Amino acid sequence: MNETTFGAMYCAQRKIEQADYERAVFNETLYPHAKLVAPVIRLLWPRHFVADHDFVQSVARLRRFREFFNESEDFAHHPENVGFSRVTLNLRVSSRRMRRLVREVLHPELTGLDPADDHSAAPFQGKKSDAGTVDGKTDTSSGKA
Repeated sequence: MNETTFGAMYCAQRKIEQADYERAVFNETLYPHAKLVAPVIRLLWPRHFVADHDFVQSVARLRRFREFFNESEDFAHHPENVGFSRVTLNLRVSSRRMRRLVREVLHPELTGLDPADDHSAAPFQGKKSDAGTVDGKTDTSSGKA
């Protein structure tokens, strides 16, 4: 079992100082359109990103990927994570981007998998090939032999 935290692993992989962790993860997981307006938001509403920074800090302490879902749920129900600009306009950190980042850092051997493999409900479902087969077997449902 790995006892290294996500924050320490992230900093080691990105070759950054621990002091730069929060800013780096925040910028990496912020929605792209939110990056453009984040400086203005900070000036107008200094508390707008409080929930995001709490989320980034709590994720830093993770040791296992399965613990991420508790932190994600806490982020979704954070008292500061409300309002039109956050909920509808997505001017916040993306929990999906954060999940991918945590998975990439804690389990680099899984990097590059099809995004559907990230949370598939049917892991044993075969993929259809161009020849009309599913995992080497003929697909009879489409009428191809």
